Amino acid sequence: MKIRGIKSLFSLPVLVLILYIITGCKDKPGILLVTGGHDFDTVEFFNLFFSNKGLSVDTVSQPSANLVIENIKPDRYDAIVFYDMWQEIGQPQKNAYIRLLENGTGIIFLHHSLVSYQDWDEITRIRGGKYRERGYGSDSMDLSGYEHGLDLHVKVIDPDHPVIKGIKDFEIRDEGYNNVEILPSVTPLLAVTHPLCAPYVAWANEYKQSRIVYIMLGHDQIAYKNPSFRQLLYNSISWVSNGK
Repeated sequence: MKIRGIKSLFSLPVLVLILYIITGCKDKPGILLVTGGHDFDTVEFFNLFFSNKGLSVDTVSQPSANLVIENIKPDRYDAIVFYDMWQEIGQPQKNAYIRLLENGTGIIFLHHSLVSYQDWDEITRIRGGKYRERGYGSDSMDLSGYEHGLDLHVKVIDPDHPVIKGIKDFEIRDEGYNNVEILPSVTPLLAVTHPLCAPYVAWANEYKQSRIVYIMLGHDQIAYKNPSFRQLLYNSISWVSNGK
């Protein structure tokens, strides 16, 4: 697959890829977009980012992504957007995540990234929540669930928050997660009342020196094309990037 205008790193050898990311320069807000471990509507998803001429975007997929993150300079990117669902991570890579957060790199976690790194407790504090997956933890653990194609009425909780700028209550057809862990320390931004979905579908968090946003919405191209979802994503990129 080739998408015109996309600066994609998928096809580069790993060592060349790392060298490019370490030494690359940017003249716009620099975003590293991480995918892998879960299928998605590829062309439509990448269009969310590459149709926005105000962003400079590099893309990388797991398992190469964590190797890249381990080796990049802390100030290489203004923000990292995670749309992956991945479990394998070593201690040097965990340390690299923390270094980025100590430096103030903004982080956005989208949709199924809430499932990543089930055995790493610190990522729950970083994201502000967790989808509890079968096969991890004790047999008695209260598991999370998902439901496709929910018609959600999304209500704005904090209209004064920069992530919500220009967004009013809206409708979206999307996948919902239920019975997820949401830490009480987060700042809820968007709420729903659907019985098959968690009460909050977007929240803000802070960890070390970084601003963080989690957005539960964004399963497929139906969601990607929703104007409120797109505005939510762009607002989030702006807010977490300006944390530096």
